[in-house]
Amino acid sequence: MAEQARSGARMSEQEMIDRRDYGRLEAEVAQLVKAVSILQADVATMREMMQQARGGWRAIALVGGISATITSCVMWVVNHVQFVR
Repeated sequence: MAEQARSGARMSEQEMIDRRDYGRLEAEVAQLVKAVSILQADVATMREMMQQARGGWRAIALVGGISATITSCVMWVVNHVQFVR
């Protein structure tokens, strides 16, 4: 019975992979690993750019809000205060 378990774990000669196929698969895996590392670097760069852009939009919104508030105050003064002519 132990012999059957051992022989079941082994591959038959028909199921074994050819050395050339194994080498080709190793090369493909190496290329995939390299491509994934390049993609990781690209994603990190894009994430950094998005974080910088988010800060830029906040600054633009802040400046726009401040200028709108100042303009509104100036226009209220112009419309409600009577200047001596």
